[in-house]
Amino acid sequence: MARKKNRIPFAERRRKYRALGEMAPKFSLAIGPQFSAQSDFSVTLPFKRSKIAIVVSGLFLIAFSFPLVGVVGELIGDSDDSLFSLVSFLFLLFWGLGWSVGVAILALVFLMLCFGRETLEVKDSSLILRVGIPGVGFGATYPGSLIRNFRREQPNEEAGSGWRGAHLGFDLAGDTIGFGSEIDAERAHRILADLIRLFPEQGQATPEIPPAPVVEEQAATAQPSSAAPSPDLTPLRWHSLSSLALIAANMIPLLGVLFFAWDVGEIMLLFWAESAVIGFYNLLKMIKIGKWATLLFGPFFVGHYGGFMAGHLLFIYGFFGNSFGENTDIDQQQLFADFAMLSPALLAFFVSHGISYFNNFLGRHEYLNKDISAQMGQPYKRIIIMHVTIIFGGFLAMTLESALPALLLLIVLKVAADLRGHLREHGTTANKQADNNEKRKAAV
Repeated sequence: MARKKNRIPFAERRRKYRALGEMAPKFSLAIGPQFSAQSDFSVTLPFKRSKIAIVVSGLFLIAFSFPLVGVVGELIGDSDDSLFSLVSFLFLLFWGLGWSVGVAILALVFLMLCFGRETLEVKDSSLILRVGIPGVGFGATYPGSLIRNFRREQPNEEAGSGWRGAHLGFDLAGDTIGFGSEIDAERAHRILADLIRLFPEQGQATPEIPPAPVVEEQAATAQPSSAAPSPDLTPLRWHSLSSLALIAANMIPLLGVLFFAWDVGEIMLLFWAESAVIGFYNLLKMIKIGKWATLLFGPFFVGHYGGFMAGHLLFIYGFFGNSFGENTDIDQQQLFADFAMLSPALLAFFVSHGISYFNNFLGRHEYLNKDISAQMGQPYKRIIIMHVTIIFGGFLAMTLESALPALLLLIVLKVAADLRGHLREHGTTANKQADNNEKRKAAV
């Protein structure tokens, strides 16, 4: 009778792995030779292939590549110097970048099905499993002291291992890790004999996994720890450095309105550019959180967010462009001239959000326990609220005979909405952690 694979939900697996601390499996992307010269043991495992899957994935790859080829053709075609042409170019560029993520995934699946391999390596008392194509592999490093019960297993459709056929496996943190596919009994015996020789403790009892740590309220007499950093759970206040920098940056548009006759179109363009700055720092946050995963999530975010920004730019000039001059046919030279005039204020926003990034996201360790997919959608909430506010104020400024009071009101409303979003964003970690602690206490 086939052994039923011990499967645990993904969330439960993450909880158990986090509870292991420094002993948790380490996931990484490896580029270069598939094995290290310092390996104690290494083997390329059989990799099951399906001709039907190869053909189907190839057809999907071709089908999804056609739109991308068409977009590339549009991008290299002739264009004029109008604003509409520039926005169209940017929109197609960002759309193509986002679409290329799907094409890249399909290409990787096709290459994996055709040339993929799975490798096993033992190094520094750890077991390393990787899957990939020659030169590139993604895998995990498992600490040998936690590995138990090496064995050969039969395929189990209910456990999700049916595609592997006969394969190998071991237990770690209450879960079963499978590797290899279509391994005959003789070869499986040789590999298992080497692994048992290298990990003699694997026959011992499975070590107990400690419960997930519960973060309690910090005591006033708490001593500083030299352990790994933890996120600062103290919510920000309006008088924090990043909040004051944000307020100061927003004062520059106020000076522009009072002393340099900036009008509604220029203010709207400046706030649009600030959204681009927010997107830039959000990409840096994604890189810090996801590391190699940003190769997948990053282009998709840039494509989606960039397309949103390109469409919004056309909206600004379409509805507020008459404030830039009599000529409604805006060209790219005028756009660049407008940005040059607004560059001091734009630089101030860049510095302000940079202070928030270094002081809050890095300095307060807000990147800990965050998910890259959630971070990818983080800027949209704040920007939507901010833009609804400034669009409402922009239309109000255009309808009044004297635009100065409305522009001042617009900037005040924008500062209030922006500061509120800033404080809410950087208080999320503390609020969520406090809620989790209350739930744990209630459960007890």
